[in-house]
Amino acid sequence: MLFRIDAWSTIEDVRVMSTSSDQTKLRDAIDAAKKRGRKLSAEILAGEEMKTSEAFAAILGVSVATMNSRRRRGKLLGLNGAVKGYRFPTWQLNKDGKPYVILDKLHDRLGGSWSVYRLLTQHHGELDGLTGLEALQKGQDARVVDLAETVGRDFS
Repeated sequence: MLFRIDAWSTIEDVRVMSTSSDQTKLRDAIDAAKKRGRKLSAEILAGEEMKTSEAFAAILGVSVATMNSRRRRGKLLGLNGAVKGYRFPTWQLNKDGKPYVILDKLHDRLGGSWSVYRLLTQHHGELDGLTGLEALQKGQDARVVDLAETVGRDFS
């Protein structure tokens, strides 16, 4: 059943319109979406470019503790989810093998590692169809930060 909810609807209007059957359908839809999200998360984290904390620390030549400190400060992109521990995409390293310097700015503006991941892996019209990562690889750091600012502002 569809309900017409407009700007003048109150939460009480929504409660009155909702039946237990509608609530069950909504709960089922939310549960299905969460299940799809967990599956996609597991697939992403199992990707070849995703490294464990130990493997990524070895690539960087630092201790796991140092690397995790950098992750907590937003200087590295570490994703957690369907697998134990964090996974670190190797593509967050520039051609010199160093993390992109704007990662902390992206974390600050977007508020979470999965949001940073999406910004870097999805194509954006604001970047002429490039992914955030492709723009970084072309040296367009300022444009990527501006996009993160816009996305963070629009959804906060």
